[in-house]
This record gives sequence, C-alpha cells and structure tokens, in this order.
Amino acid sequence: MDERLHKLLARHGIGSLRQVEEWIRAGRVTVNGQIAELGQRVGPGDRVAVDGRDVSKRLAAPSALRVILCHKPGGEMARGREGDDRSTVETRLPSLRGGRWLPVNALGFGEEGLLVLSNDGSLAGAIARREGELPVEYRVRVLRPRDGDEWPRIPTEVDVDGEHAVFSVVERLEGAGTNVWFRVLSGRPPRRGAVRALFDHAGLKVSRTMLVRWGPLELPRDLPRGRTRDVLGPDLDAVLSLAGRTRPRRGAPGTQSRPRPSGGGRKKRGASGRDPRGRTTGRRSGGR
Repeated sequence: MDERLHKLLARHGIGSLRQVEEWIRAGRVTVNGQIAELGQRVGPGDRVAVDGRDVSKRLAAPSALRVILCHKPGGEMARGREGDDRSTVETRLPSLRGGRWLPVNALGFGEEGLLVLSNDGSLAGAIARREGELPVEYRVRVLRPRDGDEWPRIPTEVDVDGEHAVFSVVERLEGAGTNVWFRVLSGRPPRRGAVRALFDHAGLKVSRTMLVRWGPLELPRDLPRGRTRDVLGPDLDAVLSLAGRTRPRRGAPGTQSRPRPSGGGRKKRGASGRDPRGRTTGRRSGGR
C-alpha cells in the first residue's frame, strides 16, 4: 500500500514529522535516486535514502508503536548535538531496532523530571502541536528563609523575556530542614525559566525544579533518575487520544507484546517523613 513519504519516515522514527518535511524541502531525501517532493507517495518497491543513506529496509520492517517515560536528570540534554560533548538522556534509552526515540514534550538542559518519548515521529509531532494546551505540575525545592524571617508572598504571575506566565497554584508543602518543597501548577507549559522566576521575584533561592506531571501522565514515584518505563494500557490510550489516535487491534500491523518495564522496582517504605509530593515515605523530603 502506498503511503505519503514524510509520514512513513516519521512513523519509523527516522525523524519527527516536522524534521522530515524540512529535509524533503531541502532536497535531502531521494526516492529511486530522484529528489523527493513533499506529499509524494511511495510503495514497497521504492528505494528511499536520507542524506545518501538508504533507509528502505527500515521502512519495510513492521514498526511497533512505543511510548516511554524517562526520569530525566538535570544537567543532561534530551538528545546530543554535533560538537556538544555534554551528557545526553538518549545514551541510556532502550535500544530500538530500525528506529529512534523522539521527545514528545520539552525539557531543557537544566530541567529535570518527566520526559515523554516515542518511536513514532508522526505521533510525537501531532502531540507537540497541542503541547501548549496541556496542564503541567512541578515540584520546586527552595531554600528556607533565615531563622525568624517569614515566608515572602510568592506571585502566581511573572514576565519572562517579554512573555507573561500565569500559574494556578503555588503551594508550600509541609517539611522540615533547610529546604522546603513547593507544588506549582499551570494550565499550560510555561516559558522556560518561568517557574524559577516566580521564586526569584520573591527573593527565594531555588535549588531544584522537577516536572512531575505533563498532560495525562505523571512521573512514577518509584522511577529512579535516568531510568525509563513503557507507557501502557489506559495511560497509552490517553497519550494517543492527544493525537486523535487509538491503539491498533491486537494482531494488527504495528502491535507488540507487552514490554517489560525498564524502571526500578517499587521501594519499601520506612519510618515517617515526606517526599516532594507531600506524601509520607521513609526517605527524606525530595528524595527519589
């Protein structure tokens, strides 16, 4: 069956839908030795190359849709860039046969928490176009004011680089010690740096900002930093619905058996204490 070239390349994880469209416009994609055109349809017998590299075998292989959660550490890029020797998340992601992991949401170098990835570029692209509509939740670790000083009023609105960001909730969680966690909610992903700017405006020093919920997905409490886990069942249905898609029927092309989660097992609870979500746990506040 013929399929549009840009969608076929994205579905097999060659690149995101937007990237592939740009490559075709730039003349970097060929079909049977000829420069491809945007919207061109290709079939099983066509030979497709990107930057001179034949990818026909990858396109012929059946692709099983996967979406994973990654607990991204701070100080790491989601993907490496040429000439950039900083640590990247992709070096620890599960291996893919004939595909690549593409970020569905955005987390910068200094940000940490819930990073969602998929091997389906068209899915990642479709959701990325709606990302501005999705609610998010953060945990922010702040240095407690000096003894005797009262907590300052923390605003719920801030301007960052000329863009106005509005937050629905800025709530201090219970906790003892030098650092205190805050719960911060927004109806849409704010501009990078906006969460930290809220506390800077109040004269408070932020030591950590962690994305714990993005749209329908929540960062699992038992998923260690740098580890991943497959999105399955109702959670996968919720992600697919963001792109107007549903899971294929069992046995249909693109289906797969239930993968084994790659994250760590659930940790045992110990004595009393509170974690950054404000729940009782055996570890000190903020531990993961």
